[in-house]
Amino acid sequence: KRRAMRISYQGRPGAYSEGAVIEFFGRDCQRVPCESFAAAVEALVEGRADRVALPIENSLAGTIHAVYDLLVKNEGLHIVGE
Repeated sequence: KRRAMRISYQGRPGAYSEGAVIEFFGRDCQRVPCESFAAAVEALVEGRADRVALPIENSLAGTIHAVYDLLVKNEGLHIVGE
């Protein structure tokens, strides 16, 4: 049997970000909640997650510059969907 894909994200179970993970990757994925965007990226880099789901924009705050900074700082990360 194939292991479920592990997806890290910033937020707690039940948060909007978890809903976005389920919508994009499907209910069968294993969710890896993290305290911050940096911690979510760290989970991917360290191999505790197979993918990371990060918001690029927020309807209230606009562009989330911290996420762009993480993408630049961690070479090898690629945007694969939206």
